[in-house]
Amino acid sequence: MQIVRVPGRGQRRDLVHRLVRDLLRRTSPFVPDLSGWATRSLTDALTRAFLVGTAGWQVVMLLAVVASPGPVSALLPLLAAHAAALVATLATRAGRLPTWVPVLAVYALFLADWAAADSMDDPLLFAACWMMNLGGVTPAFVLRGRTALVLPALSSVLVPAAMLALRPDLPTTLPVAVVVTVWAIVLATRVGQSYLFDFATRADAEATAAHRDQAAVASQAAASRAAAEDTRVLHDTVINTLAAIASGGGAVRDAEAVRQRCARDIATVTALQAGAEPIGDDDGIRATSYDTRIRVRHLGLDDAALTAIEGTLAPVRLRALRRATTELVQNAAKHAGIDEVRVHAETHDGDLVVTVADDGVGFDHRAAGAGRVGGLATSVFDRAREAGIDVDLDTAPGAGTRVRLTVPGGSAPTARPHRRGDITRIVRVLRRRACLVYAAGVSAVGFVLAVGNHPGELTSEYLMATIATLGTALAWWCTRNRRTLPAWAALGLAGACGVAFVLSAAAVDYGRDDPVLWQAVGATGLLVLLAELGPRPTTIVWAVLGYTVVVLTVAVDVGESSSGARTIVLIGGAAALGLIGAWRSFQHAIGAIGVRAAADQRAAWAARTRLVEREAADRARARWRTAGLNRSLGLLETARTAADPGDPALRAQCAVEEAYLRQLTLLHPDLVHMGEWFARALSDAHDQGVRLVVRAGGEDLPGDVSAELGNLLLSVVADTPPGQELTVTLFPVPTGARMTLVGAHPHLGAGVRATAGPLAAGARVLAVADQEVAEIVVGISA
Repeated sequence: MQIVRVPGRGQRRDLVHRLVRDLLRRTSPFVPDLSGWATRSLTDALTRAFLVGTAGWQVVMLLAVVASPGPVSALLPLLAAHAAALVATLATRAGRLPTWVPVLAVYALFLADWAAADSMDDPLLFAACWMMNLGGVTPAFVLRGRTALVLPALSSVLVPAAMLALRPDLPTTLPVAVVVTVWAIVLATRVGQSYLFDFATRADAEATAAHRDQAAVASQAAASRAAAEDTRVLHDTVINTLAAIASGGGAVRDAEAVRQRCARDIATVTALQAGAEPIGDDDGIRATSYDTRIRVRHLGLDDAALTAIEGTLAPVRLRALRRATTELVQNAAKHAGIDEVRVHAETHDGDLVVTVADDGVGFDHRAAGAGRVGGLATSVFDRAREAGIDVDLDTAPGAGTRVRLTVPGGSAPTARPHRRGDITRIVRVLRRRACLVYAAGVSAVGFVLAVGNHPGELTSEYLMATIATLGTALAWWCTRNRRTLPAWAALGLAGACGVAFVLSAAAVDYGRDDPVLWQAVGATGLLVLLAELGPRPTTIVWAVLGYTVVVLTVAVDVGESSSGARTIVLIGGAAALGLIGAWRSFQHAIGAIGVRAAADQRAAWAARTRLVEREAADRARARWRTAGLNRSLGLLETARTAADPGDPALRAQCAVEEAYLRQLTLLHPDLVHMGEWFARALSDAHDQGVRLVVRAGGEDLPGDVSAELGNLLLSVVADTPPGQELTVTLFPVPTGARMTLVGAHPHLGAGVRATAGPLAAGARVLAVADQEVAEIVVGISA
């Protein structure tokens, strides 16, 4: 037996309280946050649609004034007033007038129409009632904050009072209906609007979160690229120069060439110390691809053609191509054992292809740990891969070396926070929700007005509202997992539109009995559903044609007994068709505005991302400011001014400095935060004569954790005597990171034990013979 749990009294009370709080939240004034593209698009599209609807209805009002049987002396000023309102509404849509102007104009014109109406059956008054209904909806979509709620609320009191004062001779039916109708419309509009903006706000929040994630990834990538490129530049220039001087022999035979290299490298070191982009040669690949130890033959494209092609390349790709080609030439000079290298440039299928080839000793590129492979991997392969350049290596022992660089034409691709498909999807969902909310709102208001218009009577309005409700539910159910209605559902809704119109007209005897109480737009919810969710673009066309046939048939039939009723039926049909026109305007506007707003925001995101990338690159280059490059700068300056660059003492100093810089460049480029501390520790150890060895992967740590571990490492380095060796390893563990230190006893342990704060709790020191091993585990929250 299944037991059904019935909510207790407390649970039911809590549920009621939640529903009431939610209703109050949805009906309270609010100002949408227009910083997001989805919310801004929805707001602008709704504003345009309702202004178009207001302007369109002024055209209907002009026709209604002409059809009114009232005196000409009263109708001419009224024609002028409605014409002025039409112009003002169009000016508001163009942004030349504030949005409250057409809203207030509707209220004033309604009172003027009421005063000029010949009777309660006057078509002018019927058209004015629908203008007033539109005036009850419009403030919610074209005004902001409290004004959007206060203005229609005041109108629901002041307008009926003015109606009674202006025409005490007419029945109070319409003033009472104005109060009920305006409040029903305002509340339904506020609730429906809140659901639309809830979705738009979520879409904006998701887009912003996606951008933050992308900016974080871009920041890390930019920092890694900057650190990696700086390392490669340092390797290709300063380290190679120091190595050449340290090796002596033919490398320093041409003293003037050594001086030129030293001058160039001094500029490179100065830029790294300043945290700037390393100084590079701005000339083309032919001007930069040289080495004093080898002859370089340039083949293929002539200088003019190559320069023209280089001008079309993205700066990042051109810089990478220049530096990779230069390194390949220098690599051949150092290792190939020949006196000539060929650089061939050509185009192939729109791509620039540069091949650097020599007939030297070659090497086995499959051999693990080969020094030449390692240099190519760092200075050529990695650099080219980051810039989107394809690299093909062809070499074997005794067969020479051939490296082919293929550079795609045009600019490098850029990342985007979201694609056009994402924008289209969000706009589509917004439109679907808007049409469902509108249809549901029309149905709900239909029931409310049926009670208020004919209290105690069971009129055909109830059946009309029921059909509209069932049609809305059917459309929602059919489009939960598909974009459009099935054909059978669309056919059913199209037929229901005409039936709903006839039922709504029957409640007021087809315009002959209190026509001002007619819910002429009761069927428009179904038409809007077809306009948005129809299986084909022509679905709404056929539905509107069928609806028009029904309206004309009813008008002709009613016109045999009352020409006024016939005009009222035609105006009622025009109200529905005008709303469809406004909806189509909304459809077009939200799509066009959405794409434009998203593009604007994407441009802003791209600008912010570039700023984040630049800041990240600056942080990554901070390691060079703490790396003690002044020693390298001093040695290069000494070599530049030395009479004999091959002096044994200078060579010995260059060898030591080269070894230090090579270890510095082994720091993984992804270590943005921790890399700066490692660089500082290596510099301090170098100054003290301590042999510091750093082994770390590419897993960086947060800034605060890096600072704690970095300060600990600096204190341990300071406690280590000169001539001793200190090894530090850092690798991630499931809960955080583990740093291991191996150094001389008792200096290492003393420094670690003196550590205070969170690190002290996770530190262990173990003595092994004359050395100590310290292990520090730090936890990192997700």
